[in-house]
Amino acid sequence: MSEPTLPPPAALLLAAIRAAGSVAAPRDRAHIRQAADAAAQAGRALLEIRPPGTTLTTLRLGWPDANAPDREQMGAKAPTTLSNVPAVVWALCLKAAWQDPSLPPYPGQPFPARLIEATSAKLGLHADAVSTALRTVLPQHGLLVTADALLHLGPAVAALPGPTIATLRRGHHRLPDLAAPPQAPPARNTGPTTPAHDLTPPGAMAELSSDRLVRAVITALESSPGPLTHQDLPALSDPAIRVRAEQTLEAMGRVLLRTVHGAWITGYPDHVATALSDAGIATLNPTERTVLALVLLHTVALPRAQGRHTHPWWNSSSHPVTLAELARNRALPKTAISQALRTLRAAAMVDTVARGKYIPGPALERLSENRVATLWEDLILAGRPAGHLARAIARRRQADQPTSQQESV
Repeated sequence: MSEPTLPPPAALLLAAIRAAGSVAAPRDRAHIRQAADAAAQAGRALLEIRPPGTTLTTLRLGWPDANAPDREQMGAKAPTTLSNVPAVVWALCLKAAWQDPSLPPYPGQPFPARLIEATSAKLGLHADAVSTALRTVLPQHGLLVTADALLHLGPAVAALPGPTIATLRRGHHRLPDLAAPPQAPPARNTGPTTPAHDLTPPGAMAELSSDRLVRAVITALESSPGPLTHQDLPALSDPAIRVRAEQTLEAMGRVLLRTVHGAWITGYPDHVATALSDAGIATLNPTERTVLALVLLHTVALPRAQGRHTHPWWNSSSHPVTLAELARNRALPKTAISQALRTLRAAAMVDTVARGKYIPGPALERLSENRVATLWEDLILAGRPAGHLARAIARRRQADQPTSQQESV
């Protein structure tokens, strides 16, 4: 049996960063340089960051000023923003860490959590919501990290586009004033932090000026939470532009996909997705997988089995499910389901159509046809593992899985 195709190291590195947000920098600097070149061709910047309190160097994707996504032009296609309480808490954290707006916001100054909690209480925010924002929501978005009992701005701040930083700088004086925190012992010194280092090759963006349209197309695709229509991206009607975009995405471990409705979206090629999954990169924990399966069962699989729809897609919004319905699964406590839903929403695997009503998220539209078929098979295996069809699926998968003996031949 032939060995599975492995993606090039630079493409896999960029795909891992895209999936996980940031990854540890590999020792092979040649792979990093190749990844920086591929990122520049796609209109991205590869940033080298040393998180506070560690000596570990990580890599993250940012946006060059000339190619940053324009949120105003994207309108409804812009990435989802923070909800009200996390947004206010984030503004307080930014004010505490970024005291001099003439300097770059990252890495900023460390600050105690009680400073944010005291100010939030003064503003009338609920203590539990503030705690969730500090310990879960903002860290999940990479906006906040904890080191040596202090809070620091997270690596996502280093990747903020220049126009976004300029807007924050102009509005710095409008950030909320901080209250005096309760008396506490002096915090430990976490050591010096370093700003992000842009690894984009000198002159790379200028050299690629003829591909500006391709970079703009990829920027729109990679920054949009969902598919973009022909009206959104008329340039992809040009075969030459489309081929160039596909080649550029391939070097980043990505692929251009056409949805069943004819819209465009990006995803991971199957061999890259398999490599990421095998490495445990950005995978779901058992509880999150269970909750996602429950959402898909209630919103797509069961309505299809009941004849309420006949399509095979995982993006149905006609049959939402509530937390109460999901909590009927007695194997999981309601608090665990709620936490999993927050994580799944942050990953765009779950979305909402109304308060408390959940549907499959736009990330599921990034699945290839093979992955869509595999997901249906997984539900068959989970729903009726002893059935004839489930046994046939298991036998075929076992036959497709190379054994150590086969690999050594």
